[in-house]
Amino acid sequence: MNRAKEPLYRKYNKLAIGFHHNTLGGEFRHERNSKAMSNFDGSHKSIRRTREGYDYTPLFRFLLSKVGQKWDDIFSEALKRLDKHDPVFWLVDLDFEDGEYGIVRIGESSYYSKLTVKNGLLIKADENAMAPAKSCTCCTHTFNGKPY
Repeated sequence: MNRAKEPLYRKYNKLAIGFHHNTLGGEFRHERNSKAMSNFDGSHKSIRRTREGYDYTPLFRFLLSKVGQKWDDIFSEALKRLDKHDPVFWLVDLDFEDGEYGIVRIGESSYYSKLTVKNGLLIKADENAMAPAKSCTCCTHTFNGKPY
């Protein structure tokens, strides 16, 4: 019996978002006196639907574990297990050129090695990339999923 593989993303507790650093964005008080609201002729405004609340850490771990393997196989498997394909390209830069920065920041304090495709294989863009200095002491900073 074939089991379906786990998705490469997960939903997480939306109530905890913004507790420390306000990551949800602006509040209504900042837009109620804007031009857009002064031209608004409706009786009510709908709730904004965003993709907040999705954690793609499993995808990033999956991609890092596949370094050195065929990109086409990796990408096709990832697409089957994702809700959309955009997060793959948060880490994988197909147009990477030497001399560019080899680290990607995801969220407030999570850093990952940038990946690229060379000769059909997924590789790290910069093998010597190191974790950047911590920006604050109150958060847990991670590099490739490991705290530092």
